[in-house]
Amino acid sequence: MAILTPLEHAEIARATEDFGVAARASCGVLAGSVNTNFEVTDARGDRWFLRLYEEQGHAAAEREARLLEHLARRGIPTPAPRPVARGGGFVTTIRGKAAALFPFVAGTIRCQASVREADAFAVGAALAEIHRAGERDQVTLASLVPTESRFDLSALRARLEALDARALAPDVESARRSLIARNLELARGAFEAEPLPLIHGDVFRDNVLFGRDGLVAVLDFESASRGSAAFDLAVTWLAWCFGDTLDRGCSSALGAGYRSVRPLLAPERADLRRASELACVRFATTRITDYELRPPGVGRYKDFRRWLARAACVEALGGDGIARTLGL
Repeated sequence: MAILTPLEHAEIARATEDFGVAARASCGVLAGSVNTNFEVTDARGDRWFLRLYEEQGHAAAEREARLLEHLARRGIPTPAPRPVARGGGFVTTIRGKAAALFPFVAGTIRCQASVREADAFAVGAALAEIHRAGERDQVTLASLVPTESRFDLSALRARLEALDARALAPDVESARRSLIARNLELARGAFEAEPLPLIHGDVFRDNVLFGRDGLVAVLDFESASRGSAAFDLAVTWLAWCFGDTLDRGCSSALGAGYRSVRPLLAPERADLRRASELACVRFATTRITDYELRPPGVGRYKDFRRWLARAACVEALGGDGIARTLGL
């Protein structure tokens, strides 16, 4: 979590003017691992969330914003972006980078120790609602959702291979080599189930907000794409149901929440082991490339070793064990 592009209030105010919002105050928000975010208060006291896209270009940011606007209209609990006041679209530019403005959603992020089974159930149900929304709106979403994840195996392998081994600590370099080998092994296989028109790809705890009455928002569809239901469920399970060890109660609740909205089909259940292995490779890789090379003290550190520990658990459980753990 970091403010990767520090902005003066005057820059923020000029940007929010593009959305018809007069910014009175602003401050950085330490949320997310890739983008820079700011909380903005306008002249009326209303709060807004300004996102500066650090990796996505203008076209990709606009596509994501249009996806969010569509999903919000369909009842998915995610804030719809504010349209640009003149010229159309949902994205403006700050320092050459795309930026979008959202209504600020009041809510709390669950720390791992505070996650309860009711939370896991709600998250599983919300994930299934996203999948159902994609199945209902395949034609509309075809123009809004990438056909492939920008974190597919080839892209992840390219990230690892681009690193200078001489600049890495010995244990990081060892993990890099191991992840490349796992990546190549996974690339020889394939999922059994047909891909869904929409998966979120990143339902981590810091992308879900809870209010007094339960889940109020699922955020950050930057990793959304066409893809595997099992992979999306595996990412969510691994993100929500592991602390130092596997939480079986929350795992079962998350699976029950998903099933309360959408059944997991037999081929999707068969994909769970591969999906879980892929999730571990995906997030161990990006933890290395996003955090290990960052200067100390720049944002909150996320340790790739936690995903290697999850990978060991996945291997010990096997496909049938994962399905039983999720109550499937």
